[in-house]
Amino acid sequence: MDQAYFVIIAVFLSIFGTVYTYLSYRNKERLALIDSGLSPDTFKQMLHRKSKSLLVFGLVFIGFSLGIISGFFFEKYLLFNYNPNSYRNYPQAYLTMVPLCIGIALIISFYLNRKNDK
Repeated sequence: MDQAYFVIIAVFLSIFGTVYTYLSYRNKERLALIDSGLSPDTFKQMLHRKSKSLLVFGLVFIGFSLGIISGFFFEKYLLFNYNPNSYRNYPQAYLTMVPLCIGIALIISFYLNRKNDK
């Protein structure tokens, strides 16, 4: 029971340290940009670039999840229709559907980013 307290404290300290380091680094970076003579509009452009990358990451994770789900259904289809030697699983269903769905998600994010840039 005593070890659980140490784990909980270590997790919270790690989260606090990560957030503190991120915020202090961001503040130092902004001060350095202002000292070098850049305008405050630079921060807005930086946020715009970050929102693009968040869209890409979000769509990639959605594509990964859809790939696992579609791989599951593809595996069940293969087990039901093409099971000559009583295989228990078809891992190639997952190995094909996950990259396919991630690729589709990346293509969608490319077109969405291009549409937003116009």
